[in-house]
Amino acid sequence: MATEATLSTGIFAARDFKRAPHAHAPVELFGHVRLVETHGLANFDGAHAVIELRDHPGVTVAVLTRQYRLQSLLESAVTSGNLVGFMGTLLPIPPAPRSGDWAMDVYSIDGVTLYSAR
Repeated sequence: MATEATLSTGIFAARDFKRAPHAHAPVELFGHVRLVETHGLANFDGAHAVIELRDHPGVTVAVLTRQYRLQSLLESAVTSGNLVGFMGTLLPIPPAPRSGDWAMDVYSIDGVTLYSAR
């Protein structure tokens, strides 16, 4: 996991997204994955996903993980369109896989649940 000492600004050009409520403790949120991108860079080795939240319409968040098993579940969700749940902690200053700024809340995740479409 990245520490605050190694974190810098994130990615994405500024857009007008509603922000999810800030939390210091781990939270569980649900939604649909719209994008998964992997990174093998000097300051971040892992993946991020952009998720449209089910219980907060109009709110999009990003999740970061360095764990391949979680990345694999996120990739399955983006191809299937199935609902996911994730456990994560809001990052006050998320790492920057690419240059730019995050325009949404970013969570460091340690769990993903992929639900069946049936």
